Amino acid sequence: MKKVVNAGIGGRSFTLDDDAYARLESYLILYKSRLKEEGSSEVLAELEARIAELFTAEVGTSGQRVVDIDLVKKVIAQLGMPDGGDMPGSPDFEEDEKPLRKLYRDPLNRRIAGVCSGLALYFDVDTTLVRIIMLAAIMAGSLGFWIYVILWIAEPKAETPMQQCELRGLAPTAENLAQFSKK
Repeated sequence: MKKVVNAGIGGRSFTLDDDAYARLESYLILYKSRLKEEGSSEVLAELEARIAELFTAEVGTSGQRVVDIDLVKKVIAQLGMPDGGDMPGSPDFEEDEKPLRKLYRDPLNRRIAGVCSGLALYFDVDTTLVRIIMLAAIMAGSLGFWIYVILWIAEPKAETPMQQCELRGLAPTAENLAQFSKK
C-alpha cells in the first residue's frame, strides 16, 4: 500500500503518490535555486501551470487516477532545468543518458546546402576540416561531386528546434529548444 498526497499545482488539485510528490518537490526546489532572474516567482508560477497542464493531459480531468513517479520523471525530463543542466544527487534521474544524435543538413551554418556543416556536427569535428576534405574530393574528380549531391539529397534539413538539438547531440530541454526557435 502506498501513501498518496493531495497537492495544489498551478491552481489545480492533483493526487500524487508519495514518491512522485517527493521527486516533484525536490525538482521545484532545485529549479528555484538555479533561477538567476529577479522575477523568479512569475517563472515558478508559469512552471507550475505548465506542470499542471501536462498532468491534466496525462491523467485527465476526472481526478480518479493518481500521478505516479513515472509521469513525474517524464514531465521533469521534458521541462528540464533553467540552466540546461540535470538534477545532481539523484541516482535514478534518467537524464544521464547521452542524447540521440542524428544526421541532418545544418541551415544555420551553411555555405551551399549545409551538407558539410551537418557532417561536421554529426561527427563532432571542425566544419572547416570537413569543407576542405569535401572540396579536395570534388576537385579530385567527379566522384566527390556525386557524393556531395547524394548527401544533399539524402540528408534532411534540420528545420525544427528538436532537429537542431538532435543534430548537435543536445538534450531537448526547454532552454535548448528556445535557443534554436529564435533563429
